[in-house]
Amino acid sequence: MEVPSPAVMSDHDTIATLLKPRAIAIVGASERSRWSEALCENLERGGYRGAVHLINRHGGLVHGRPAHTRCNAVGESIDVGIIMVPATAVPDAIDDLAAAGARSAVVLSSGFAETGESGRALQVEITARARRANLRLVGPNSLGLISFTEGVHAWTTPIRAPSSAHGVAIISQSGATAFFLTELAWQQDVGVSFVAATGNEADLDASAFIEHAIDDPATRAIALFIETVRQPARFLAALRRAAEVRKPLVVLKVGASEAVTRSAQAHTGALVGDDRLFDGLCRQYGLIRVRSVEQLLATADIAGRSGPLREGGLAILSNSGGICEIAADTAEAYGLAVPALAPATANQLKQTLPGFGTPNNPLDLTGGVEPARCADAVRHLANQPGIAAVLCIWYAVPLEPFEESERLTALHHHLSLALNDTARPGFMVSYTHTRVNEHARNLLARHQAPYSAFGLDRVVQALAGVSEWSAFLRRSAQCEARETPSVASATASAGKSPAATARPRSEHAALAWLASQGVPVIPFTLATDAQASVAAARAAGGSVALKIASPDIAHKSDIGGVLLNLSSDAAVADGYAQLIAAAGRHAPQARLDGVLVAPMRRGGIELIVGVARDPDWGLVLAVGLGGIWVEAFRDVALRVLPVEHSEVLQMLAELKSASLLRGYRGTPAADLQRLASAIIAIAQAAAELGPDLMALDINPLRVNGSDIEALDALCIWRDTP
Repeated sequence: MEVPSPAVMSDHDTIATLLKPRAIAIVGASERSRWSEALCENLERGGYRGAVHLINRHGGLVHGRPAHTRCNAVGESIDVGIIMVPATAVPDAIDDLAAAGARSAVVLSSGFAETGESGRALQVEITARARRANLRLVGPNSLGLISFTEGVHAWTTPIRAPSSAHGVAIISQSGATAFFLTELAWQQDVGVSFVAATGNEADLDASAFIEHAIDDPATRAIALFIETVRQPARFLAALRRAAEVRKPLVVLKVGASEAVTRSAQAHTGALVGDDRLFDGLCRQYGLIRVRSVEQLLATADIAGRSGPLREGGLAILSNSGGICEIAADTAEAYGLAVPALAPATANQLKQTLPGFGTPNNPLDLTGGVEPARCADAVRHLANQPGIAAVLCIWYAVPLEPFEESERLTALHHHLSLALNDTARPGFMVSYTHTRVNEHARNLLARHQAPYSAFGLDRVVQALAGVSEWSAFLRRSAQCEARETPSVASATASAGKSPAATARPRSEHAALAWLASQGVPVIPFTLATDAQASVAAARAAGGSVALKIASPDIAHKSDIGGVLLNLSSDAAVADGYAQLIAAAGRHAPQARLDGVLVAPMRRGGIELIVGVARDPDWGLVLAVGLGGIWVEAFRDVALRVLPVEHSEVLQMLAELKSASLLRGYRGTPAADLQRLASAIIAIAQAAAELGPDLMALDINPLRVNGSDIEALDALCIWRDTP
């Protein structure tokens, strides 16, 4: 009799069951499969206490145990099916699991969307079958799941469990990368709560496991390896929750986001379509981004152990002057301060150091300080004002007993006591990257040492990332306290799109739209003949700029469609004729509305401010150095809309050209508050144009003190030729 399909489980309940199942069916268990053998061994070594049912279509004995020919023949409930049959047999395996009343499955098999069109079609089929049966999927193309907390090692390569099941949750779209991280955690004695290899993410994706990790008390930090984000809105919601509960999320992302081709007609579209967009998203939502597997685990471990840091720099001490200097240089390179000693701290250290020692930060303890006095030095440095964390760079914990190990052990003991006793997070760090074996692991446990074997460089880089994340949390708290409203309408992808005839398709229409939305815009006149252009120039007073006005000519300077510094009536009239003639020569099919006449502006700084529609993230705001420099320097900060006023100020501070905005060689300092308000108005104006807008480009936005004006504007639409 066929078992009726159960009600669909929530992601929360599904993942809880996946990581703590009462019964597992291994579908495709075989004596000839090393995956099958490794999975059974891992479950046994991990101490899994639930039922394990082996499924092989031929039955018989598998790994010394009787196997069933199908799941429906088990006769007992199945929580999780682990599928390792060939790709073409996976649809039938899903049907068999569903008939047996299983609630979820981990599809280890490859040969799906990662292989091309036929594989994608097969993945669509298995996803549809699972949905019809209310069966939840992990994978396909996964290596499995591990819960070290629950002792469920449902994994298909040999693994070694870390000494602690509290610490980092490893979530990876790549199974091999998840394995490397897990093995590295064992080598470095890093605690791991669970590991999820999400594979192709036909159903449950990385965001679902992030949500679980946020609520998991055994998880102190999340290490995430991703190639793509399947559900951007859900991903961002998970990041907001992680920030709310102050749980650090460290990400290693490969690949780049690309905006649609049409929006690349605007400068903004070209700037958005690269990996810097994800960098901006990390700053906006508080992710700590790293660039290597080793740095991913090191940073997640340090972040999970330290938690948010208070504002301040590093206190550094070692028994080597050279290491002290290297550490100070490394901290500076990663943006961490090393505050000078306060007079009171210097006096305290004089009583601790030998006569030839010099109080300083970083502090060289030399080789002549007794272990107990080393601990006193740690406490004095940690209590100094302006210190966020203490870094004690010392000998690696011994990997085997030897003659000098007793002195090293005494040093580690006293340093550990002091580091654990301070109000600031403190770490004992090996000089260079090393490892932790069983002997060292026992020593660390005995002395409760806050030790990292990742080495000086990786730990300092990790603390720099934690410091940036901590600053993000402080800014977020201040923003909430002020109750600054976000640009809610800037998500307006869902807003009503104006009628096609109302869409601003030319520069003058775009500028007029911006002005109607509260954006400061240069005064301009659309002249349809030479006489009108002369009258407009007289009204403007002084010299003027003329630009061809056409909805079909996006980049006017490319065809000689811009003339500057015209002051006499004759020059303006001749300029009008010259522009019309140039358009006729270079763009004979273009519609001509006339010529724009605007007063010349001199001085100030030219910025680019634009909004482009990214296919994954929606509307993206770009702010950077503009004018002729936009493509030369690509100095730009990017954020996903909506943004808040404080976030725009942060974007401006990130620019390499930020010093120009603060006033440089006679240039007045920009009114940053007013500038941020203008940028938000631009974002809102773009959002109001609806889902068919691909890009809105303002280049330049002229900033001269408090005088801020959009001098040029371009809209790119979905139907732009």
